[in-house]
Amino acid sequence: MARSTPTYTPVRNYAIGIFLSAFLLFSDISYGTFSPLRGLMHASSLYAQMISSNIFSNINNTFSSFQKNAYLLEKNKELTEQILKIKTQDFIQRKDNEEKIQISNFQNDLISVLGSKNINLFKIASIDLRNYLCCSQHRVFLQTTVEVQPAANSPVFAGNSYIGQTKNTYMNFIEVILFSDTKHVLPIKSDFFYCDARGKGKPMLISCKLGKNDDFQHKIGDAVLTSGLGGIFLKDIEIGLISAINSVSINEIEIIITMKTNPLEETFYGILSKVTDEI
Repeated sequence: MARSTPTYTPVRNYAIGIFLSAFLLFSDISYGTFSPLRGLMHASSLYAQMISSNIFSNINNTFSSFQKNAYLLEKNKELTEQILKIKTQDFIQRKDNEEKIQISNFQNDLISVLGSKNINLFKIASIDLRNYLCCSQHRVFLQTTVEVQPAANSPVFAGNSYIGQTKNTYMNFIEVILFSDTKHVLPIKSDFFYCDARGKGKPMLISCKLGKNDDFQHKIGDAVLTSGLGGIFLKDIEIGLISAINSVSINEIEIIITMKTNPLEETFYGILSKVTDEI
């Protein structure tokens, strides 16, 4: 490939350039011709430095603010957890105190009604609610310990009256058959009759059948008590009220008794330690 020939530059052009540069330098030194331009460049440099400084400052402030907010959020979370923990502990403490008061009051009531201090208290564990509300089998399960194992058929007290008897013990649970269970029979009395009442298979209801008497219709609302027959339940403990009297046949009536205590509303149950007979 052929090489290009260098372009010739006249000497006068170099001379003019040198002269013009010298003139401008002299003019600037003598009269400050380019001072405004230098000031503008200096100002631009300072402005750029200020903008850069502000940008970096804003970035730093934003990062610091983010770190501070993260710290505050973490502290707020810790405080919230501490408050929740304190509230939970306070709730548990209040419940424990309420439970202790309830146990104390219940124990005093039992001693007053039954005239005995030979009583063990138990907390309800569960109730077979499905069967209790619809069917014939009515059972409650109480919490116990290996050290306290009540005998079978022991009377069970709740609220301010008897509600059933112990049936079985499974490890740390006591099975209680309620009076309303169709398999339970309870000797009862009122001012005008004695009978063995049987559970109706309906919540809080028992009944017994008697010979028809016209005077019975005026006895609705009368109290029904334990008779003491059979030697299991103390006599004269009110267990409920006569709520209905139904005609079964020409010569027979059925007396319906509504129990005084609703087992669904009770938390603690008392069981007499000594038993002398069975259902």
